[in-house]
Amino acid sequence: MLFPRQKTFILDIDTLADPRVVQFLSLGLVNGRLILPQPTHAELDYVVQRAKENLNRVKQIPGLKVKLCPEIKTVEDMLRLAKKYRATIITIRPEVKAAADGLPVITTREICELFRPSYLPGTVIRVKVSKRGKERNEGIGYLEGGIKVVVENGGNAVGQEVEVVIQGGIDTEVGQVLFAKLRFEEVH
Repeated sequence: MLFPRQKTFILDIDTLADPRVVQFLSLGLVNGRLILPQPTHAELDYVVQRAKENLNRVKQIPGLKVKLCPEIKTVEDMLRLAKKYRATIITIRPEVKAAADGLPVITTREICELFRPSYLPGTVIRVKVSKRGKERNEGIGYLEGGIKVVVENGGNAVGQEVEVVIQGGIDTEVGQVLFAKLRFEEVH
């Protein structure tokens, strides 16, 4: 195309209030037109205050043309504007994606999931065992990003960094939990 169409993005008030979104936008991965809600006192005071602070930061990001849109008050308003401007919505609210009916919506959780390390069964990692677990002789450690590691027979290794072999894992509401066993166990 000779004159490529500028990409348009829409954020809701809760997303604008989240400081992580400002950091994400500062990376320069998103450029073009950014349609933002006008913070009003209809929202909770702390949300309005943080949104106003972040709005000032977003306006300083090169490559973004910020347009304030006071008519964004509901999810339906945002979806209507996304359809009108062929925009992509960026949100922290999963219910927006559920209501999108085919419109492009990216949640911050999806962005985080893309960059979360995956630990397949058989992977060997090092983890510091920080406390005993609930089960007999179980140890608990944490990886960067708050990933919990439950170490079978790791209860005696509290305070030590050990090599473990991943056996499996689950995703919970509070984060990822990995199950592992010690790579090397002492023989008595």
